[in-house]
Amino acid sequence: MDNQEKFSFKEIVLRKIIIIISFVKDPDNNLTRSYDLKKNLSATLTYYLIHLFFLILWVTIIFIISIDLGSPPAVKIREMMSPLNFMLYALIIGPILEETALRLSLVFKPIYLSISILLLSYILISRLGYGVGNLDIEEHLWVRIIASILIAVFTYLISKKYSRNFSSFWDANFRWIYYFSIIVFALLHLDFAELTLSKFLFFPLLTFPQLLSAIMSGYIRIKYGFIYACLFHGMNNILPGLSNL
Repeated sequence: MDNQEKFSFKEIVLRKIIIIISFVKDPDNNLTRSYDLKKNLSATLTYYLIHLFFLILWVTIIFIISIDLGSPPAVKIREMMSPLNFMLYALIIGPILEETALRLSLVFKPIYLSISILLLSYILISRLGYGVGNLDIEEHLWVRIIASILIAVFTYLISKKYSRNFSSFWDANFRWIYYFSIIVFALLHLDFAELTLSKFLFFPLLTFPQLLSAIMSGYIRIKYGFIYACLFHGMNNILPGLSNL
């Protein structure tokens, strides 16, 4: 894809889709990293447009078959914030936090893994342990924070001591680590309080935007870098964020 200027936009899009499909079939954490700012931004924007196209298609299908999606997590977050703060969270803070939790450590380093575990532990302890949202500051906040920090410190010490073993494990099992990041990302966007059997059975359809976003974000993180994954995530939140104002 180093000579994108030779292809039409349609050809570029098709090539990008093929690249993503190939990556999903055979995830590789040793892709040759691109450091060209202009090309990286162009590629990220192209993937956003592809995601947007499939999002519109998904919305159309959901509307036609009349599936009740319930209240998305963004609605509850919106109720806690002013419009300005909500958009700041949706476009910048939220994407950075979620990408850090689930995509930063796709490239293995002890510090990356421990930071990801810190945020992921906080999210899981909050939601599964106390049944509260990530932004809830009233329900055992310091317990959740301290427990997450302890888990992260333990992870760092162990992964630092056995860094070579962890690195080998990452290379040998990257496929499953990548798939895990996709599924967890989608699950975290479900409201378990409103989860019914029918919604569970339709999990791939209900969380299609999140699944597709995670698939693309993982590739972007490996190929172009963490910042571009955050940028892609933030762009994906523009329309959902505006719809919840």
